[in-house]
Amino acid sequence: MRLHHLALSALAFACFASPAFAGTLADATFHSNALNADLLVNIYRPDGEPPENGWPVLYLLHGHDGDQNSWRDLGNIEKTLDGMIAAGTIRPLVVVMPGVKNSWYVNSAAVDGPGDYETAITGDLRVHVEKTLPVRKDRQGRAIAGLSMGGFGALHLAYAHEDLYAAVASLSGAIWQNVPASDLDKTPAELKLIQDSAFFHRVDRATITSGIVLPSTGDHFSGAFGTPFDARLFNEKNVFTLVAQHIAESQDLPATYLTVGDDDGFYLWRGAVALHETLQADNRKSELRITDGDHVWSLWRVSIIDALKFVDDYF
Repeated sequence: MRLHHLALSALAFACFASPAFAGTLADATFHSNALNADLLVNIYRPDGEPPENGWPVLYLLHGHDGDQNSWRDLGNIEKTLDGMIAAGTIRPLVVVMPGVKNSWYVNSAAVDGPGDYETAITGDLRVHVEKTLPVRKDRQGRAIAGLSMGGFGALHLAYAHEDLYAAVASLSGAIWQNVPASDLDKTPAELKLIQDSAFFHRVDRATITSGIVLPSTGDHFSGAFGTPFDARLFNEKNVFTLVAQHIAESQDLPATYLTVGDDDGFYLWRGAVALHETLQADNRKSELRITDGDHVWSLWRVSIIDALKFVDDYF
């Protein structure tokens, strides 16, 4: 690991009346075999000596057009962690924030996408962190969370690798249901045209029901699900498919925390509600919070607090 930058914060988060606590937030770079390239990472390490079995680890993921610095520069994460740990609201933990471009946290080298970032995060990065830092190496010592694209990524990685993570938190996650079989051969443009009509069904003047939450197709997928967008490939990797597989095989899923703003400009509350209903229908652990706010950092800087409390409960 090559450390490039070290930042110290001596102020506790303002909302906590507690002694000052200063963790360290450092830039790091390491080579990923899955990507055959360097992976840039920010790592928060708490102050003091680790417990005998190591600190728990949270992998914290950025959104579309973000990078490893997003939570540091826009999310106030260092100050938030310092304050919550100092107040005893959460236990000391290591937080790992990788930069993955617009990869959607899936393996996509086979379809000429951004690269095999799923393997890079769950394999290369995890192994490197556990070799170089005094952290726990068991499932109950790991959690994963993210916002927007990273919310999708956190859920995808948690459900595809349920043996690795005790809990997952999605903040304004880009969550959509599977494309129905009848629409699999539609072009991305055709899917975009029917996106709203597929969700809202006007039965009569007084009755509107909700239907399928179709993915928002466009260049924001950056080839992660094929070019052009391949609905079959999306369905294969989508969180609803993974949940269905676990239910069919009676396998455990990580405890899930979903939060989203009621004014989200991308209407991502639709997918959050649908996923929560799906998990609840099979008595899986799921918490849903719909708060006041849009798809903005001013919301995520606050909603991360309860997300951190949630994952801390499962360490």
